[in-house]
Amino acid sequence: MSAARQLVMLMIVGLCAWPSLAQDAAAPVSPPTSQTFGADTVYFNVLNTGFLTPEVARSYGITRGKDKFLVNVSVRHASDGTSEPIRATVSGSSSDLIHRTPLNFREVIEQDAIYYIAELSIDGKQETRDFRLRVNTATRPQPYDIQFNKTLHIEN
Repeated sequence: MSAARQLVMLMIVGLCAWPSLAQDAAAPVSPPTSQTFGADTVYFNVLNTGFLTPEVARSYGITRGKDKFLVNVSVRHASDGTSEPIRATVSGSSSDLIHRTPLNFREVIEQDAIYYIAELSIDGKQETRDFRLRVNTATRPQPYDIQFNKTLHIEN
């Protein structure tokens, strides 16, 4: 399997399967990984770059590390019972309790996928981060504003 295909599969699994990993009803609720705005759905996820193989990370210029994370955003437009990826302009920021840091997204276009990735690092073993995303598409004049919190852990 090509490195590009591996990254797409990892992103899809991360976006789609993460909510289903809850162990029991008492487990904390996972943060949302998508928001729907009319016919558009914005998918977003944050994952540790250690989950990427060295080959995939190298092919996309991603720095792997226990303290390094990847923010992934994609947009799909529903029409006539189907859904297709659409291009967007994505900007955003992440903050801990003290500092807000801009996220620099870059576009990745592959066979049947368009997504936007940004890298970030954390200082502690565990940090809860606030993410704010602004997604602009040609399908709507106003941007989609998304805010979510995610606790990031440095893997041992």
